Amino acid sequence: MVARKYVTQDSFDAAVQENINEFDMTPEEAVKSAVEEFEMQGADLSGIIRSAAGGNIDSHPVALAVQRLTAAVQGAASATGAAEELEAEAEACQELLQVLRSADKEARAEAVTVAIKAGAVRELLRSHALSKEAETASRACLVLSVLPILLTTDDAREEFSTANGVDALADALDRWTGQHLRPGSGDVIGAVAAAIEAAAAKHEGNKCAFVDAGVHARLIAAAATAAPGPTAGGSGAGDPCPPLPSPALAAICSALRSFATADDLRPSTSRAFQNGRTIANAGALEAMFNILQRENSTAATGGHPELVAAVCGAMRRIAVNDEICTEFADLGGLAATMQAVRKGMGSAAVSRTGFGLLRQLANSDAIKNAIVDQDGLELINTAVTAHVGSSGPLEQALGLLASLMLRNPGVAERAAAAGCIDTVLDAMRAAEAAGPRGFPDSATGAQWVQRQACMALRNMVARNPELRPAVLERGAEAFLRRAKVAHPATSADVGSAALRDLGFDDYLT
Repeated sequence: MVARKYVTQDSFDAAVQENINEFDMTPEEAVKSAVEEFEMQGADLSGIIRSAAGGNIDSHPVALAVQRLTAAVQGAASATGAAEELEAEAEACQELLQVLRSADKEARAEAVTVAIKAGAVRELLRSHALSKEAETASRACLVLSVLPILLTTDDAREEFSTANGVDALADALDRWTGQHLRPGSGDVIGAVAAAIEAAAAKHEGNKCAFVDAGVHARLIAAAATAAPGPTAGGSGAGDPCPPLPSPALAAICSALRSFATADDLRPSTSRAFQNGRTIANAGALEAMFNILQRENSTAATGGHPELVAAVCGAMRRIAVNDEICTEFADLGGLAATMQAVRKGMGSAAVSRTGFGLLRQLANSDAIKNAIVDQDGLELINTAVTAHVGSSGPLEQALGLLASLMLRNPGVAERAAAAGCIDTVLDAMRAAEAAGPRGFPDSATGAQWVQRQACMALRNMVARNPELRPAVLERGAEAFLRRAKVAHPATSADVGSAALRDLGFDDYLT
């Protein structure tokens, strides 16, 4: 992957001024021309203010809003939490939020850039609502709702790091969890978790800092309190403790997933694997299993698909080795995952993440057989039929099928008998039908569906030559050759391997 050229604000401003001075362009024309020129060079313009004023942001509406927020934060701090100053801080934060939520995409991107340069991240972290609030959940949630909007660039996440953002969010969790759990805690916990996920995304330093500070353990403990129970933070020892709402639990899962995801390309190494083990050892397996169990036992047919998808997505990243996969399966996690996928079959997100988790668990040979014994092949067939128009579920379902049959002739035989040959070809047919437009959920998803399909066909016949006639009589050869031509970068190698194991001498053509 070729790194994109990074452009500084000064370089962009100089190009705009050159267009104005040398070519007599209007400011608007000069900005447009500069953008086009840099984009033609493959430059990365994220974080660049695209206006003639450039880096001079003092009069920008967003900068003014941040200035008012700064004054309000200082006022709240000096007044030690007086009601009037706290209200002023909340109003300033609300004003900034409204400015950032511009309807125009380009204007919103510029607003975020200006807010970051004006110091909005640091001021939000210093605010009374985030650093000291322990009574009014709505004020804390308001500040926290702004952070994910800002924490979308490397500069913002770096500012978060230098402003001790990890400690600020950890302290916020402490004030609303454990013995301090009370009405409103669920909303605050969810908002904190969403901010944590945003800060950890694509920033290895923040991921490691959160884990080193024990934030993962705080989040897992919060997830474990989802069931109703007593709280010491109410007016009495027997006050009811409200369960965490499903969005808060989903946000916790997403934050844990981010800690164990190697998505920062800047450092040469990642601690994602180590973080996954640390999170697993902190009780995440039982917490995730319990959430799945509760969702499976709810009377509602659909339940909370976004929560189930978040749990499966988190567990896929946490299950980094065979030991963790086996422990989760033995706990009941395998059966719970399969039940959740069955119950949530109407949700593409549940199918995509659920089969993704099953693929990860299937790295253990013992678990492969357990999946098949629990009607996993039939579940794959059902999912492909139900989501034939979505690349995500198709890719993950076929990927699981390929994994189950890898070096396992017994499973390959059972897959053929269960009708999985037709299932694979149905998915390949859907990928071809998607054409250049791609699937509705992904413009590039067809190539990955085809890759997994080629691997599934290859694994089916690699050690079961007796299955070749059944595969070929259904027209697999033509599908494989078309996949190689349509997606050479992703399907040429696996397509050729499948043709070779089907007995073709011209498998490379």
